[in-house]
Amino acid sequence: MSTTTNAPVVVVTEEKKRRKGMLWVAGGTALLLGGSTFALWSANADFGGGSVTAGDLNLVALEDTTFWDVSADRADATETVTGTDGSQLGHVIDDADTWRIVPGDKVAAAFSAEATLEGDNLVGQLTLDGFGENSLVNERMDWTYEVYLGGELLAAEAELPTDGETALMYLAAPRAGQDAGLPDADGNLVLQMEETTQEISVVVYGTFDAETPDREEVTVTDSLADLTLSLNQVRDTGAQFIPGTPED
Repeated sequence: MSTTTNAPVVVVTEEKKRRKGMLWVAGGTALLLGGSTFALWSANADFGGGSVTAGDLNLVALEDTTFWDVSADRADATETVTGTDGSQLGHVIDDADTWRIVPGDKVAAAFSAEATLEGDNLVGQLTLDGFGENSLVNERMDWTYEVYLGGELLAAEAELPTDGETALMYLAAPRAGQDAGLPDADGNLVLQMEETTQEISVVVYGTFDAETPDREEVTVTDSLADLTLSLNQVRDTGAQFIPGTPED
């Protein structure tokens, strides 16, 4: 009988397979973690769009200055002075440079323009510029003015300062078509336009004192040139803009 003992055999195949399997699983797990996302709650709502459009402020001359003889005793003063309501009739002066005023006469210079104001909080100050820069040497001449809007009298005849820029009045854009906002004009200070664009007229009057004695002021010349009617936006007047003014 043989007593030879066979050498032990160590089988590692299964362990290698197990390791391969573990490596494959580990690799697969890493691939799974790197390629996945997790959804969180979210929501949205759609809203309609809109637009914001700038308003407008403009002043455009309708015609050149017209001059009128509006003396009370002139029988042929039967025409309506440009831009007025017809309460002040006159006789048109074709050439102001050749017309000669005498004591007791009254002359009118009419300035007409198209004013545009469009904006929820828009207030404009109307001024007459350049009057004080003219040569006004007739000391017996009194200067006054009136303001008309759309042919209706806004400011009754009042003294016209001759020493610089003259603030005539305040105008506010019309409320029609404005969706929100408090009234932006105090009725005691500012006149609200009824339409976005309206004709505005300023009439300047010069009255030669009827009681001018002797030969005072003969042949003197008062110049009315380079006058400018201006409309400028302001934010310091009106119901909303004056500090301390109630808003209702």
